[in-house]
Amino acid sequence: MSVADWHPEDIKAAVRKRGTSLAMIGRRAGISRQAMANALAMPSERPEQLIAAAIGVEAHQIWPSRYNPDGSRKRPQPSANYWRSARFLEQHA
Repeated sequence: MSVADWHPEDIKAAVRKRGTSLAMIGRRAGISRQAMANALAMPSERPEQLIAAAIGVEAHQIWPSRYNPDGSRKRPQPSANYWRSARFLEQHA
């Protein structure tokens, strides 16, 4: 059985519950707000790791489509991860 990635709004809510924002997480790490937001829809390892650390879970739990069952990152990323992100960005622009 395949486990779905967290919905982007659920990720943002978890970040807010920790008293921070994607922009603040990125600012502390020297990553742009846009790069942090893009990680919600398309693979981007560093922002994913920062978001996961901020909410206290492993990145592979948030984005199982981007990671192998053992928690290692899929390399290369499945093309479906990029097609899904394009549709998401179009719908939420």
